[in-house]
Amino acid sequence: MSEVAVLMNNVLFLCTGNYYRSRFCEAYFNHLAGQRARAWRAESRGLAPDITVFRNPGPLSLHTRQALTALGVSLDSALRYPLSAQPEDLARAQSIIALSRIEHEPMVKQRFPVDAHRIEYWEIGDLPLASPVEAVAGMTEAVQRLVAALSVSHAVLGPHPSSGVMRQLEANDSGDDQAH
Repeated sequence: MSEVAVLMNNVLFLCTGNYYRSRFCEAYFNHLAGQRARAWRAESRGLAPDITVFRNPGPLSLHTRQALTALGVSLDSALRYPLSAQPEDLARAQSIIALSRIEHEPMVKQRFPVDAHRIEYWEIGDLPLASPVEAVAGMTEAVQRLVAALSVSHAVLGPHPSSGVMRQLEANDSGDDQAH
């Protein structure tokens, strides 16, 4: 009997310090992908070049821990300290999502200009711009839509769909067949 190699696709979530928003998205995505989009895994990183300046208490935001626990997500794999994004992190990702264009696009353009065109932006505000309840609700919905989109696109497009899957599906939903 021959073994079939499964190609894993990688989505990379980016926020400023890799402590709260991107970590929630990574853990929740992996939880859902284990059920529905098995060919995908998520990682997350911070765009700040030195994330130690934030002096966050512990490896993971209390808001992230509470929200993931409420959603039934195991925290075992999520309990690592924040990591700063490196060029190889972006190179290995088939899809890259930053949690806020307003906040993160200048950082992306400064640190990763070659990859700037590959980034998809959501608008999930950090504290204090968005309360944890608002941010978690927005991230939960966005991650659920992304996993659903990747499940569909994997079945239709094969193992390595291009970046911007959400934009492509939204264009199709609006009757526009061109990706933006």
